[in-house]
Amino acid sequence: MVRNALLALAAIIASSLAGPIPDSRAFDPALIERSKALGECEECDFSHADLKGVDLRGVKLDGSNFTGADLRAARIEDCGECDFSDADLTGLLIEGASLDEAIFERAKVKSAKCSGAYIHHARFSGADFTGADMNKVNVEKGNFTGANLTNASFVGSRLRYATFTGAVLKGANFSFADLSYTDLSSLDLGGANFRGASLEGTALTGAKFTQADFRGADLTRSRYSVTTVYDSSSSRLVEGFASVTCIELQEAGAIIDSTTKCSTGH
Repeated sequence: MVRNALLALAAIIASSLAGPIPDSRAFDPALIERSKALGECEECDFSHADLKGVDLRGVKLDGSNFTGADLRAARIEDCGECDFSDADLTGLLIEGASLDEAIFERAKVKSAKCSGAYIHHARFSGADFTGADMNKVNVEKGNFTGANLTNASFVGSRLRYATFTGAVLKGANFSFADLSYTDLSSLDLGGANFRGASLEGTALTGAKFTQADFRGADLTRSRYSVTTVYDSSSSRLVEGFASVTCIELQEAGAIIDSTTKCSTGH
């Protein structure tokens, strides 16, 4: 008994003197230099790596894993289908970059510079885009469910068929953006800027419009209230949607003027 206890104690002491066991999964900084030298690192594992300020322009990174990585102020330009889930992308510089179908779920994208980027069909659920520059970005079919877009700028961006369920749009700027067929239903649009935006087919059912700016916007074919229409092909009444009217916008506290294109119906 005593001998076994002494052997166990000796093993513990030896282990502590030897230091921590190396983690075979630990990120190897040499991977960055290798990637730059070859100009590619597709499907590479950068998960949880410290990549603050790293410049990966000119490196093809398609399919790479950046989950949980620190990419603050980093530069990336070609990363289709990359996974940035839970990563810190604060101040990320991806202007004009191609990141189609990338995953940004729960990522911090605060104050990122993304102007002109192609991020088509990407997943942004739960991401924080506070103050991000998303001007002239193509994010068609993007999923912004539960995302924080406070003070983010999407001026001139293409957002067709995007989903914003549960998103926060306080102070967001969508001036001259294409929001056709997006889902903005039940959202608080108060204080957001939609000047000159296209909202053809956009779902607005249950949305709040207080101080939302729609001057110059086109809402003539938006989907706002449920209505019943006659379907001549089936000779029966079917359920449809009526566009939001100018009167409804005014009564809801929205900012409109003579340049706003909205239905004059009652």
